[in-house]
Amino acid sequence: MSYDFYCYRSSSGVPSAAEAEAFVEAANAAEETGTDNTTASGTKEKLTTALLQHNPRLEAFQFNFAGIAESQKISEEEARSRYQHIELNPPEGDLAIQLTISDNQVFISIPYWYTGDAAAKVFSQCSEYLRVIRRTAGFLAYDPQTGSAFDPEQTGLTDQEQYEKTVRGLPAITAQAKRKAWWKFW
Repeated sequence: MSYDFYCYRSSSGVPSAAEAEAFVEAANAAEETGTDNTTASGTKEKLTTALLQHNPRLEAFQFNFAGIAESQKISEEEARSRYQHIELNPPEGDLAIQLTISDNQVFISIPYWYTGDAAAKVFSQCSEYLRVIRRTAGFLAYDPQTGSAFDPEQTGLTDQEQYEKTVRGLPAITAQAKRKAWWKFW
């Protein structure tokens, strides 16, 4: 479980939750079927360069395409075709914000484990990443947890309270998920 943000190219240039939700649905469907038809535009490389300049401690994940091909029972060529994105991760001990970059979107994921000052720091760092992405690629941002689309250059992240509420509720959510369903008698 994680708190996520999508950065997407808007056709209107104006934040719209409806447009963002449609974009996310289409992106998720393409990912599930392995049919992402985005054409290479160099955007992911520009974004990666800008994000690494902003935070040189980020590290690009190196995909093991042969291992992916074997585990998914596909060709290595198909694995390379499906996994064209760039994944940036912080080193151990840094704020755990993962950025998954493609030419038409950036997906940002924050694990549910920060509270108080640490949560404020992770949201501040995420806000900085969102602004770098906006300046570099013109992408707007969407928070599916709150259903809000926004321009990171004009609106900062205000969702820390929602994030921390979920962090506090996680033990109860986990405990409930571990319980057996009432209809299973064995």
